[in-house]
Amino acid sequence: MRPLLHITNISESTGVYDKCVGSAPNGLIYAMSWYMDIVCPGWEILSTDDHTSVMPLPVSRSFGRKVLRQPEFAWQLGVFSTQVPSPEVIQHFIRSIPPAYRLRKLCLNKFNIVNGSRARFQNTAELDLIRPYGQIRARYGPAARKRLELASSRSLSYLSNISVHDMLMFAYKLDLFGKQRLNPRQISVLRLIATNAIRYRSGQVWAAYDTYNNLIATILFLVFRGRASMLHAAASSEGVESGGIEYIIDRFIEMNAGENLVLCVDNPSNRKLMDLLNGFGSGIFNFPCLRSFS
Repeated sequence: MRPLLHITNISESTGVYDKCVGSAPNGLIYAMSWYMDIVCPGWEILSTDDHTSVMPLPVSRSFGRKVLRQPEFAWQLGVFSTQVPSPEVIQHFIRSIPPAYRLRKLCLNKFNIVNGSRARFQNTAELDLIRPYGQIRARYGPAARKRLELASSRSLSYLSNISVHDMLMFAYKLDLFGKQRLNPRQISVLRLIATNAIRYRSGQVWAAYDTYNNLIATILFLVFRGRASMLHAAASSEGVESGGIEYIIDRFIEMNAGENLVLCVDNPSNRKLMDLLNGFGSGIFNFPCLRSFS
């Protein structure tokens, strides 16, 4: 195979790069240049000379040395191509990463097939929404049904377009759903992601309210190329108690049922949200994370 281009000054290449990611069958919002600029400002690119296959490199510095480290809020990266890349193409990209770059963690996407001995696999939960709502709801598990009955008894309501500021302040001050509260750096990153996603018509902030119109739960959805990822979810004590997160998920499913859309949780460490989506009938899929280049 021909040598790949290693692009360290990405400013003049983002147009052709984004065109490739945006048209790739395995294109993900995490790999778009605006997203990478937010989560990993020093990122670089490996690309074929015709820019039909590209790979973002999440480069940071540690003690003066360049390091590859998976950015927070970008769970899958890897090789993106206008045709689903073969294992040989994936291997060619991996071998073309500069050997001087130290690998800490590099997660590819589920369409990137690599040798299992060189990677460990993490999970993503995915629920296909192509079927009618009634058929999807018929596959809900007992726990999800019970929580939705509780939400109905509490007469919860929802909005699908609350402000990013309201979402973040609610998560920072009142969230009891996540393992730990957002720190100031995470809030800053999430603010940039959410505002830019909405700007590019790829972001939706949904919220649940109690009968007194108090905000009790929020979910930030990133919608890109037929994939709706729940990037962040938060709930107050009342929201946790009354099924606010489940209520938002059900409303999102109902509003988007019949569409060529997959609802997913890509963060493998968010087991709580992944388990919730599994209760709605999602499947579990693997994606590889590289451990070393040797």
